[in-house]
Amino acid sequence: MSDPNPGAGPGPALTSRSDGQPPLTLSGQDHEPSRWSRYAELLVALAVVILGVIILVETQDIRVTRATARVGPRVIPTIVGWGLVVIGLWYGLELLRGQNSRPAADSEDVDISLPPDWTTIAGIGAGLVAYMLLIERAGFIIASTALFTITAFSMGSRNIFRDVGLGIVIAVGAYLAFSEGLEVDLPEGILEGLFG
Repeated sequence: MSDPNPGAGPGPALTSRSDGQPPLTLSGQDHEPSRWSRYAELLVALAVVILGVIILVETQDIRVTRATARVGPRVIPTIVGWGLVVIGLWYGLELLRGQNSRPAADSEDVDISLPPDWTTIAGIGAGLVAYMLLIERAGFIIASTALFTITAFSMGSRNIFRDVGLGIVIAVGAYLAFSEGLEVDLPEGILEGLFG
């Protein structure tokens, strides 16, 4: 009895084409990556390791006062730095062992033929500019709330009240975590004295 689906089996899935061309594979493993793409991936891994080392070195310049109890201001940067070093080394070792990154069958589809969404990019850029202008004058909480709201609107959200509310909750949580938990001074702006 013949197999009704000769494309099925342990190999990559095939899709039929109406233009008479060979079927397309969905696994993303139909061709080996070029030597240059492998070098590029190795450079990315190296850059991640270097970034982690820079963060670890710069973290040593953070002043720690004797009044700092339990968790000091160096803890989070140290975790981030070591995390980047480990991820970069792991990625580099996987590449050297031949485990090149390839898109899987269930990976996100990206149509590279479409132009960039400049409206969204400009909106996010405007949010960053607003954050830069507000951080010292209005304070961390207001600047972060504005950044969150503008970014959400740029990415398609139209529920302003919900976005402002979420922005406030996230900004206040981050402010308290850094100022009270890690004793990192963040600009209070016009809300000075509100949290102690």
